[in-house]
Amino acid sequence: MTDKLDSIYSAIESWLKKVGKYFSGSRLLLLPVACKDELVPLCKTSSSVNTNGLAIQSAIPLVYKPVRPDQLKEKSWQRICSHFKIRLIQPVLMDGVPLAYLCLVNSNNQVSDPEAERLRQLSAPLVPMLLAANELSGGQTYSEKLHRMLSELSRLHEMSRTIESRANLDSLLEYIMQRCMELINAEAASLMLVDEKAQELEFKIVLGPKAQEVKPFRLPIGKGITGWVAKTGQPLLIPDAYKDDRFDSSFDKRSGFVTRSILCVPMVHESKTIGVMNVLNPLEGKSFTEDDQMLLLIYASQAALSIENVRLLQAVLEKERMDKELQTAAEIQQMLLPAELPKLHGLDVSACYIPCREVSGDFYDIIKLDENSVACVVADVAGKGVPSAMLVATMQASLQAYLESSSDVLEIVTRLNRNLIQRTAKDRFITFFMMILDLRSGRFTYINAGHNPPLLLKQNETIEELRSGGLFLGYIETDFEIGTGILRRGELLVLYTDGLVEAMNKRDQDFGERRLIDEIKKSSGKNAPEIEKSIIAKVHDHIGSRPLDDDFTLVVIKKK
Repeated sequence: MTDKLDSIYSAIESWLKKVGKYFSGSRLLLLPVACKDELVPLCKTSSSVNTNGLAIQSAIPLVYKPVRPDQLKEKSWQRICSHFKIRLIQPVLMDGVPLAYLCLVNSNNQVSDPEAERLRQLSAPLVPMLLAANELSGGQTYSEKLHRMLSELSRLHEMSRTIESRANLDSLLEYIMQRCMELINAEAASLMLVDEKAQELEFKIVLGPKAQEVKPFRLPIGKGITGWVAKTGQPLLIPDAYKDDRFDSSFDKRSGFVTRSILCVPMVHESKTIGVMNVLNPLEGKSFTEDDQMLLLIYASQAALSIENVRLLQAVLEKERMDKELQTAAEIQQMLLPAELPKLHGLDVSACYIPCREVSGDFYDIIKLDENSVACVVADVAGKGVPSAMLVATMQASLQAYLESSSDVLEIVTRLNRNLIQRTAKDRFITFFMMILDLRSGRFTYINAGHNPPLLLKQNETIEELRSGGLFLGYIETDFEIGTGILRRGELLVLYTDGLVEAMNKRDQDFGERRLIDEIKKSSGKNAPEIEKSIIAKVHDHIGSRPLDDDFTLVVIKKK
């Protein structure tokens, strides 16, 4: 059998030397798809080609299409290309599955497109010779397992590309382990994924006769057999489980299952362990073999790639969902804000809403009640996105309805709070400020429900903060205290949300109330729209190139 195998590889090598003349200044090298500890070329076309073996610590990720070294992200392939001076890798494919790699080496120049196409064409005649060699190497059983594993990987690759929803990740994991059990011919199997933040392994899949008795659990990385493999990134083959001190026999005692042999391998993607596969008890023989270990390492590496591809797709889908939700929230919020402010006798009013990357629950409105009175409202809902926008919509609808029948600020805010408690989740609430102003006298009543206190700049250049009120809305039944005041000619009232004073610069310094007060005093001689522009400009000067972390609303009211 050895003579026959040597003759096949001799024929392959002779054929490669013959066709090698088509590649000026280059040589050909044939590499195996898998190896145990050392990667050694199967064939070469020149003595100048490096044939020294390269130590391999983990499974080599499969390559399905022609690639150049600069296109490879996997560190194992980067080492291989550097060691053998490879310039182009052409997989020798059968039914889309790689049997070996035909490599162009020692090329001083960039590989041209015609050369790449020629290498692809020359790979096809190698298929029958490699299949014959596989049948003679390591016995027919191993060859069949290898080919079956490569076929499974091809199907796995296709399946991972068709995943379209979050729920399908679990289906993919179960599919991976079902095929794994068939490939290794094992009695039971399990899969755990790494939780990097918690530095734990999270139980995902278990298959086998006692699978229903296994409850989901987490395991610290480094603990036990599976934890050791996750920590070291090395496979572990245990012929007799009960002779290994790391083996925990408690499940066997509890369930009646008998663990004989264990094969545990890391799932590695781009040099990072993302999970661990376990198979228990071969159905043929007493113990798993080194051949089983090599097959499972290759399979686990490709399964890791499929899982990461699905995770990447899920991240993209989640981002698209969030973007759509934020767009919807922005549209709802825009509809809720007043398209234009009412004309009010004796008042100069300006208002704006400044969005950031995420849509929050900011709200303002100036509502003319009659010719002599106006309601001014500023609010901020805890949270972001569509839920916050919908809560703002609920609040606005209720507020409009209550204003139809009453102008008593205490009655309105009390009813609004009671309504929101019934309609609001426990983790959401609204900071709220409402003022009803008499346009003739300038007298006003207000309630501040946990909101940033509006700033009243008086004629004597002092600042009064409007703090009277109580807790924020939508949380608990509470009593509110009414505040009163007078807005005299030339005086200025500024209402805002927390995003303004919490705007951060690159040194993590917020804009703060002090800077806001200074700018109010500095620009108080201007009209309301100019004061608004001055404050916004000052905020942007403060944050510089750092984007806003929160939306903010600004309302400026000046008594003429």
